[in-house]
Amino acid sequence: MSDPTKAPTLQPAAGDEPQHHVDLWAEPNTVDHMPSAYDLFISVAAVVAIGVLIWQWTLEPDSEVKALLLIFDWGFCAVFFVDFLHNFFTAERKLRYLYTWGPFDLASSIPVIAHLRFARFAGLFRVVRIIRSVRILGQVYKRDKAASVVAMMMMGGIATVIGVSVAVLHVERTAPGASILTGRDAAWWGVVTVATVGYGDLVPVTPTGQVLAVVLMVVGIGLFATFAGAIANLFIRQVQKTSSVDSLEDRLMRMEQRQLEFHQSIRQQLKTSNQSDPS
Repeated sequence: MSDPTKAPTLQPAAGDEPQHHVDLWAEPNTVDHMPSAYDLFISVAAVVAIGVLIWQWTLEPDSEVKALLLIFDWGFCAVFFVDFLHNFFTAERKLRYLYTWGPFDLASSIPVIAHLRFARFAGLFRVVRIIRSVRILGQVYKRDKAASVVAMMMMGGIATVIGVSVAVLHVERTAPGASILTGRDAAWWGVVTVATVGYGDLVPVTPTGQVLAVVLMVVGIGLFATFAGAIANLFIRQVQKTSSVDSLEDRLMRMEQRQLEFHQSIRQQLKTSNQSDPS
């Protein structure tokens, strides 16, 4: 006789096997999950980086603007290499990652150097990476409108930093008494200005350059505020998720307790009925 205190369980029918479909080419660490703030940032960086790469291909080899874009390209490559290491060490199946998205992520972290043909060819792998990035951004747009706004702000902010740096280099390098003369000067000035540090070693002397500097300062403040808000939102969601899990566990425990009390009551009634029946 089965124990009535045990809850009934459903057993799979003979021959039935659980079906698990694994997409080998799915985004690493985002399968069946909402992309995180980190994934959002990497996707935005990939979209902007492909624009910088295409812009480089349209410029003369000895152009200072191209030298400036190459510096930004090195920065994106450093971010992509860190992303490759992050994906590898956090992947549940490291070997699977190495023969699916791993080679593309690693190749996209190679800077586009004019004297190395292989490096220039490796830049084409970023086209594959941007396909994945657009897919992630599409998921964010469908599921979370607020996060999609943050993504657009990050994309616009990064593109503005690059565009303003190029514009300042263009208007300043021919001005009398200018200190921003090369792509390296413009890159350094852009970084310290967007960080609102302002060392004062490189400053725009033209009215247009000064207006662009104000724009870059405002964008820098907005970027840091956006990143801070995204990080705060990430922590808040994690706390809410933990609270939801705890609440669900409490509900399940109460259901199990009620089910056990119900079975004990049935068992007691059956026992009482058998004792009262003389036959």
